[in-house]
Amino acid sequence: MSRRVRIVLVTLVAVLVCALILGPLAGEWVVRERVLPKLKARLGRDVRVGDVWVRWGRVELRDFEVDGAGAASPLKVPRIRARFAMGPLFSGRVQIVDAELDHPRLEVVRSTTSDDNISSILDKLRGPKTAEEGGGSGGRLRIEKIRIVDGALALLDETLGDAQIASFDADVRPDGDGQASVTDAALHLAAGPRATAEKLIVQFSLAHGRLVGLPDMTVTGASAAPFRGLALSGIAGTIRPDVADPTRANVAVHGSYGGANTELWNASGWFNPSKRAGELKLRADRFKLSQLKSILNGVEIVSAKNADLDAHLDLSYANDLLTFGGAFHLAGLTVAHPMLAPIPVAHVGFDAHAQGTVDTKARKLHLAEAVVDFRNVHATLAADVENLGRKPRFSATLKVRPLPCQIALQALPAELTPNLQGFKLGGTFSTDLHAGVDLEDLEAPLDLGGQVGIEGCKVLDAPEMVDADKRLQSTFEQTVQYEPGKWRTFFAGPENPDWVPYTDISPNLVNSIMTTEDNGFFRHKGFIPSEFRSALQQNLQKGYFRLGASSISMQMVKNVLLSREKTLSRKLQELFLTWYIEHHLTKERILEIYFNVIEFGPNIYGIGRAEKHYFGKTAKEIEPQEAAWYSSILPSPKRRYVQYCHGVVDTKWDTYLKRIIRRNHERGRLTDAEYEKAISVPLKFDRAEAVPERECLAYVKRITTPLVPPAAK
Repeated sequence: MSRRVRIVLVTLVAVLVCALILGPLAGEWVVRERVLPKLKARLGRDVRVGDVWVRWGRVELRDFEVDGAGAASPLKVPRIRARFAMGPLFSGRVQIVDAELDHPRLEVVRSTTSDDNISSILDKLRGPKTAEEGGGSGGRLRIEKIRIVDGALALLDETLGDAQIASFDADVRPDGDGQASVTDAALHLAAGPRATAEKLIVQFSLAHGRLVGLPDMTVTGASAAPFRGLALSGIAGTIRPDVADPTRANVAVHGSYGGANTELWNASGWFNPSKRAGELKLRADRFKLSQLKSILNGVEIVSAKNADLDAHLDLSYANDLLTFGGAFHLAGLTVAHPMLAPIPVAHVGFDAHAQGTVDTKARKLHLAEAVVDFRNVHATLAADVENLGRKPRFSATLKVRPLPCQIALQALPAELTPNLQGFKLGGTFSTDLHAGVDLEDLEAPLDLGGQVGIEGCKVLDAPEMVDADKRLQSTFEQTVQYEPGKWRTFFAGPENPDWVPYTDISPNLVNSIMTTEDNGFFRHKGFIPSEFRSALQQNLQKGYFRLGASSISMQMVKNVLLSREKTLSRKLQELFLTWYIEHHLTKERILEIYFNVIEFGPNIYGIGRAEKHYFGKTAKEIEPQEAAWYSSILPSPKRRYVQYCHGVVDTKWDTYLKRIIRRNHERGRLTDAEYEKAISVPLKFDRAEAVPERECLAYVKRITTPLVPPAAK
């Protein structure tokens, strides 16, 4: 081998060694100093990269992130691996043969002005379509194929709502066909509807990085809640481009309800995303509710053996306005729940239809009408709701078409109204109510008013046990449960030695009870509209329903004619019977019965017995501070009996009594002299019937502790 040949070979080996050593370093330098600056300039955003690893024809980037320009970073990728052409790289051009994005996280935020944090990036990244449009080849990023592995997407649209994709894989060609496989997607529209999907396959085509036509989608394991109370499940089907109009997609899906396996409904329609318009028809042919056995098993509130239902709902969307209309039929349902009634309520059913609009941009619902037909009762509800999806403001009206009072009463299931069976009514019943509330400003006055047309009714005959003329005008027997599982019966009338006629009851007691329980007792007709409004407002402010609005008449009905159970059944009967007794008994007679039958302590019924026990006096001798004591214990006379157990009220309770006395005085029910005397003389119990304090407290604890079934302990 000649000397010249050896020199050439050594030189080539040295060049190759230098290339192998310095090539990766030069490649990293080119990526950081030539490629990334061009990419930043092109996107108009800061681009950050952690580690850069380069080998001949290959590059790996760690912790790649695009700045959000004041918003959320739209793209974060822990690792990008790519194969590229070496030649164009040294001139600042990037020609990627294929790229793989590992666990990319894409977050898109769209404001109410329709601006978002990613559209401008995509537009700049795609660039002009041709060199003639100014693109050329010098600064263009060319990618032949992209593979996404386990990506995630979060989209927040301040107008429409938000969407989440927990995981997706995709193969994308900027010029060609692509496919994405989505797992665990969720959609929540600002107007209220929600949807989820376990699996979604999307096929699409791109040209110059832009979507060509609409994608073809196949969904399985999806669920949706178009509005509260309607839970669609097991949704499967397709959303495919319309052959005749590529800008539209046709929808064909089917599913069930609440997780049941049986297919019970189908939906068909179309939508045009470019025009943000579409239509959907949802149909559920009549089926037996027992077909939902898989989700009703173990649910005690429904017996679906003989129940059937059907429904349809039509939706159309255009210009930010969702128009809806539909109907629902239910028959033969049996409902059993401890909050409803002591026994199952059978043959529940109704027909309903509704129509209205939702302005998705303004967040407004207009319910033009919702009509319900139930056992010959025709009711119509209309409402307007603003600020949907947040704390709404709403106004509503409820009207019941006039009908004979007897028909209206018979519309209530007998299981809900056992004590009303046997009433015969004449006259005409109707209802016209209105209500309005702003949940964002609960301090503002509530709009609550209208008329419940029961005043147009007249009782022609009443069942014996609740007959005001035959039973309540004279002595009757009263049965009470004075301890858990222990009952006693006593006469409510002169035959009872503890009975006190109304004329022998101290005005101090009447005035005090009216102050705390029912200030307008002698003025109203059994109900306190202002108290209903006040109670509703306070319940809304507290976030739960606790305060009621029971008048003295309602309390008397509850104690004398009904049980103490807390059910819808009892409340319905209480309302009707209060109206009834107010028209058949004088106010004085109502108070006389009330004071002689209500509970004032453990096994202490009636004011005659109570005054003797607590103060050793007669009901005629009750002083203002003693009357205040009765007012203070009435909400819970057994539990508050502990004050008597102690022998003297504590400081906190004494302050409470003085507050009641002061309210009596402020309402003109005590003179200045009576008021000064009442607050200066301490409350003093008579201890003739008292037992030792420890024994007394143990007794109160025993009778006020709820009985717990053995299995629940």
